[in-house]
Amino acid sequence: LVERFHRQFKTAIRCQQNVRWTEILPTILLGIRAAWREDLQSTAAELVYGETLRLPGECLAPRGGNSQPLPRDFVGSLREHFATLAQTPGSDHSSRRIFVFKDLAVAEYVFLRNDTVRGILQPPYDGPYKVLNRGTRTFSVSIRGKSITVTIDRLKPAYLLAADPAHLTSP
Repeated sequence: LVERFHRQFKTAIRCQQNVRWTEILPTILLGIRAAWREDLQSTAAELVYGETLRLPGECLAPRGGNSQPLPRDFVGSLREHFATLAQTPGSDHSSRRIFVFKDLAVAEYVFLRNDTVRGILQPPYDGPYKVLNRGTRTFSVSIRGKSITVTIDRLKPAYLLAADPAHLTSP
């Protein structure tokens, strides 16, 4: 892991035309943090924070041809270097589409996904439960005589053969 990072770090320094690597060090480190990982389909920053970040490392496209010499002090040179960077549009990996069954809108009974840690032979869904009320994102379901509001991503329509499923019980 360290060797891979070191190899990536050295390659990024060698690719720069600037002789003084200390001037480009912050940009390279931010670029490595915001670099797209093909195996993860994400960046390191997105894995940590769950959304894209507006990092200067994502802005590696220089704006204009401003080729004035850098000041001698380090902080001034960093400010000037980051002032020449332009923003690039980011991506949003936090908004994923959920799967919703087509028949869920008309189903009288639904199964409820149990998100707890299950045993080997324990079924992933509980139910069937009667649908009391439908919303755009939530359903009200009768569980043991109580009206419980559940999001639609945890529901699955129940296709029952019996005309009256009142004899069916669930844990």
